[in-house]
Amino acid sequence: MPTRGMKPKRGGARAHTPAARAPARHRSGGRTPATGERWETALFSLLQSGPMAREAVLARLAGGSERRKKALERGLSTLVGQGWVTEDTGGRLSVAVRQGKVRLNPRGFGFVVSPEHPQDDVFVPERWLGGAWQDDEVKVWVRSRRDGPGPEGRVMQVVSRALREVVGRVERVRRGWMVVPQDNRLPTVTLNRPQAGPSGVKARPGDMAVATIQAWPARPGMPVRGRLIRVLGSAEAPGMDITVLAAERRLPAEFPPAVVKEAEALPRRVRPSDRRGRVDLSDRLVVTIDGSDAKDLDDAISLERRGSGYLLGVHIADVSYYVPEGSALDLEARQRGTSIYLVDRVIPMLPERLSNGIASLNPHEPRLTVSAWIELDRFGRVRGTRFERTIIRSHHRLTYEGVNGILAGEAPDPHHLRPWLEMAATVRGLLLHRRMQRGAIDFDLPEAKVILDGLGQPVDILLRTRGVAESIIEEFMLTANEAVAHKLLEAKLPGLFRIHEPPDPEKMAQFRELIGALGYRLPREVTPKSLQRLLDRVEGKPEERIVNTVLLRSMRQARYSPTNTGHFGLASAEYTHFTSPIRRYPDLWVHRVLTHYLEGRLTPELAERWAAMVGEVAEIASAREREAMEAERESVWIKQIDYMADKLGTRYTGIVSGVTGFGLFVELPNLVEGLVRLESLPQDHWRYDAVHYRLSGERTGLVFRLGDVVEVEVVRVDRQLRRIDLALVLPESQRAPRRRAGTAGSETAAAPRTSGRRARRRVSGA
Repeated sequence: MPTRGMKPKRGGARAHTPAARAPARHRSGGRTPATGERWETALFSLLQSGPMAREAVLARLAGGSERRKKALERGLSTLVGQGWVTEDTGGRLSVAVRQGKVRLNPRGFGFVVSPEHPQDDVFVPERWLGGAWQDDEVKVWVRSRRDGPGPEGRVMQVVSRALREVVGRVERVRRGWMVVPQDNRLPTVTLNRPQAGPSGVKARPGDMAVATIQAWPARPGMPVRGRLIRVLGSAEAPGMDITVLAAERRLPAEFPPAVVKEAEALPRRVRPSDRRGRVDLSDRLVVTIDGSDAKDLDDAISLERRGSGYLLGVHIADVSYYVPEGSALDLEARQRGTSIYLVDRVIPMLPERLSNGIASLNPHEPRLTVSAWIELDRFGRVRGTRFERTIIRSHHRLTYEGVNGILAGEAPDPHHLRPWLEMAATVRGLLLHRRMQRGAIDFDLPEAKVILDGLGQPVDILLRTRGVAESIIEEFMLTANEAVAHKLLEAKLPGLFRIHEPPDPEKMAQFRELIGALGYRLPREVTPKSLQRLLDRVEGKPEERIVNTVLLRSMRQARYSPTNTGHFGLASAEYTHFTSPIRRYPDLWVHRVLTHYLEGRLTPELAERWAAMVGEVAEIASAREREAMEAERESVWIKQIDYMADKLGTRYTGIVSGVTGFGLFVELPNLVEGLVRLESLPQDHWRYDAVHYRLSGERTGLVFRLGDVVEVEVVRVDRQLRRIDLALVLPESQRAPRRRAGTAGSETAAAPRTSGRRARRRVSGA
C-alpha cells in the first residue's frame, strides 16, 4: 500500500513487484500510532526519571482540571492493573524503563536488546513500535509479558536513528516516486524527484537506487522522506544482487579522487632510485603460490638447505614504501581496514594500480619487498631470524591446484620444481608438527565455493579443499608472523598484534557439561593443548561433529590490539599480521614500524606518536574485519539461495548444524543450510535443551541433537527473506505420536531470539 495520497496506477506489472507482496506497513513507510494517548506519553515522561506520589502525578497531568483528574485516575488504575505502572505501599508510582537497540522480525514485531540485559530481550508488538526501525536506539516502557516468557514493551522515544540510507527498487506512483527496500524491516522512502544528486542521473521504474533519509516523520504512520543519491542500475542486471548488498552495507564502491590521483602518480616499474639500500635477491629461486584466480600477490617464498637445517625466506610486498603515512592512500586504507572478497568481486583496500600492479609480486617483474629470514634446524625449530628490505623477481607464479598436482604426481612439472616443492612440503610437515605439539587447535571446517556463470548466476556449489600447497603457505606465513611479533616485542616497538583470548568461562562451563554427558572430561585449567587432545579423541566418532561445532562456538573472535596477550587458538605467545599488506591495514602498519626501525628512522618522538595512535588503528581494523566477514558470508548465502531456488521437492541427507527452540538448522552436503521449523515437526510437546543442543518430543520419543544425520526435503526458498525451509523426511512409524506415561501438560519450548547458524572459520586463521 503506497504512502497516503500516492495511489499506484491500476493494472500493469505493479502488482507483481516485491513491494506489492510486502506487508502494508512496509510499503507505506510507517505503522499505526503505537505509543498510546498523549496523557500516557506525558505519564511516561514524568515517571521515567523516578517514582512520584500518585496525587502529584495526577495533579501534573490534569493541569488543575478536576474532571480530567477523575478520567486520568481511571486510566491510571487500568495501567496499574495491566502491569505498566507499579504502585508501592506509600502510593508512589513508577515505570520500568530500558534503553537499547531495536531488532525487527520480518513478520512485523521486534525486540529491544541491551548489553545490560543480555538474556532478557523486550518483546515489542508491531502496534507498539512507535515509529522505530531496525537498529534504532530507543527508550521502551516495560512490563511482564502476559502471553509468553520475558518482558513486553512499547517504544516511547527514539533516541537516535541508525538508518541514514535505504537501498531499494525505484517505483512510480500517482503523485511521485518512492524507493522500496527488499527488507521489510526498513522503511519505504518517498522522493521529491527521481534525479540522483548533483550528477542529475534519472532513475527509471525498476531501477535499484540508494536514497538518503532527509526527514523522519513527527508521528508514526507518516511518510519517511528522502532524496536519491545514487542509481545502481536495473534490478535485472547481472550481479545486481551483490551490488545491492554492497550498497546496503555501505561498502565503498569507488576511491575518492585524491586517492585515485596518488595511485595514478605511482611508477609502473621499479626505478633505479627504488633499489637504493636494498638487498638484491633477483637471482634466488623465489616463487608465489596462490589460488588460480588471485591477482593481488603479496607473499612469496624461498627455501634453501643450510647444513642439516633450512633457511626459509618469506618475502612480502613492500606496500608501505608506496603508501606514505598520512597520504590520501594511507588514510583511505586505514578507514577501509581490509579488502573484501565477495562471491563475485573484490572491493580492494588499495587501488588496482597498486594492489594488482606495482605492489603485486607478479612473475618475472622486479618488485620491492620486506624479507623475513628464518633459520630452522632439522626438527623445524627456529634458530635465528633477521629482516631486511629487498628486491626480488618471482621466478614462477604457482597455483595451489598445480602444486598439489605436482606433489601427487598427477600434473606436469614444466619447471622441474618437484624436488624443491618436496623440500617445502617436508619443512611444512616439521612446522605443522611442532605447532600441533604445542597445542594449536585446528578445526579445518569445510567451506563452500559457489561457481557462477557469465551472468553471475550460480551453476554449482563445490567444497573447497585444502591440500599440501595451501598448508605450505599457511605454515610459512604463520612462522614469519611469529618471528616479526617477537622482533616488535624485543625492540619495544609500537606494534599491532593479533590476539585471541581464551574461551568465555560461561560458555566453557556449558561445553564441559555437554562433553561430560558424552563421557569426556577436561582438566581444570583449559589450554589449547587440552582442547586439541579432546578433538583428537573424538575424531572419527559419532560425537565428533557436535564436539567440534560447540567448541568452535565457545571460542572468542580474534582481534587486533596494541598489547600482545598471545593467540589462544594457535597456542602462540607472540603473534602479529605481517604477510598481507596489500589487503590488510594492520600488516601495512607493522611494515611501516618495522622498516623505520631497521633503517634507523624511528625517532623517540615518532615512536611515541605511533604508540598513541595504534589503539585506534586496532579498533578500526577489528571492526572492519568483522564487517567484511559478514558481507562475504552474506554474498555467498545470496547465491546459495539462488542455487536452491529450483530444488523444491529435492531430498538430501544432511547434518543437524544448529538446534534452537524454534527448530533445527540442517546443513546439506553442499554446505547450504536450511531450517526445519518446529511447527513442521510431528505434533508433540517439544522440549529444547540449550546446554546439550537437542530437541526432545515427549509423546513421540523423538530426539534431535547437533550432529545427527537426517533426511530432509526442500519445501520453500524465499529470496526476499533470504531463507530456506526444509521438512524432515521421517519413516511412517515416527510420524504418529505414541503415548508415554507422565508427559501430559508439558509446554512447547520457547524460541530464543538469535539464529542458530554457525560461523565457518579456522581458529588458526583468525
